[in-house]
Amino acid sequence: MIRQTILSLFLLVAIFLLAFNLGVQELGMFSNLSALMIVLGGTLCATLLAYPCHKLIMTAGFLKNSFSGRKEMNWTIETIVHLARVNKKKDIRLLEQEGQKLPPGLIKTGIELIAYRFTRENIEQLLHKEALAQCGRYETAHKILCSMAKLAPAMGLAGTIVNLIRVYEHISNPQSLMGYMAVALMSTFYGVVLANVCFVPLANKLREFIDQDLLRMEIILEGILDIYDHENPQAIRYKMETLAGLQTISPAPRLRIATPLPAGEEMGQG
Repeated sequence: MIRQTILSLFLLVAIFLLAFNLGVQELGMFSNLSALMIVLGGTLCATLLAYPCHKLIMTAGFLKNSFSGRKEMNWTIETIVHLARVNKKKDIRLLEQEGQKLPPGLIKTGIELIAYRFTRENIEQLLHKEALAQCGRYETAHKILCSMAKLAPAMGLAGTIVNLIRVYEHISNPQSLMGYMAVALMSTFYGVVLANVCFVPLANKLREFIDQDLLRMEIILEGILDIYDHENPQAIRYKMETLAGLQTISPAPRLRIATPLPAGEEMGQG
């Protein structure tokens, strides 16, 4: 983390040194690249100063999942109902074999705990802790996007100030002012656009995904406990579909794992 901080700080300083020394004579691709270098490069470097690199990669993974369009809720319900039917056969080895076929996650963990003959209370506590840890990762990812949404306009303003200073350096030569004024204005433009058209919508998209996955984790928790209690598979399906239907009534998840931070505050099923 110390090496990352030093490298990020070095890159941030290098970006602004380049901005002060690069010559931009006219409006064009080079002036656009200069403005993007200040805004996007500065935003990324400033974010890396505050957060480890692996958390940025984690955030990108969550964003990818939020756009994947996979029917996670339907898959979750069908999987738990199938496991409930297997468990009705009262063959713990068969249930364990089915659990081994599952991808890593809360369902797989719950089935393994049942197969290892943990008590109901221990299963509930362990699944709740795992869901809480996942919620913490989600909130960190949301926090990173909110931070980037705040940093982008600030970097745009910094780029504008840098190039306005350069305008005054070349005030005696009006022909050389065009490029610096272009970079100054485009820095503000890119900062506002990146914040309000990119980072804020992505943060809202991630928040929607988090709410849906919190509800899904609650359904998994209820389903695993019902499997442990040898509930009827059709009754389990009805209960889970009812819980999933609550999402259309109230967007707030019923899983009381952690209180989500406000979208403006700074803050990961893997």
